[in-house]
Amino acid sequence: MEKEIYKLDRIEEGIAAVENSDRAILYVSASRLPENSKSGDCFTFEKGRFYFDPEETEKQRGKIKVLLDEIINKK
Repeated sequence: MEKEIYKLDRIEEGIAAVENSDRAILYVSASRLPENSKSGDCFTFEKGRFYFDPEETEKQRGKIKVLLDEIINKK
């Protein structure tokens, strides 16, 4: 079974908007996320808790970097 990945979109007024793999936005208390979580961080959800996933976070940031490079270098 593949693990469900959640990506932090933003935190506003103590509420975190996280996107699941179906691209649905879920709203949870920011206090449920690991301390110092920031936009773009990825998490798994196990046993009622969000856990930071550094490998998935780097993978997603790499994809975004490639897309930005393609846009910037497109002439």
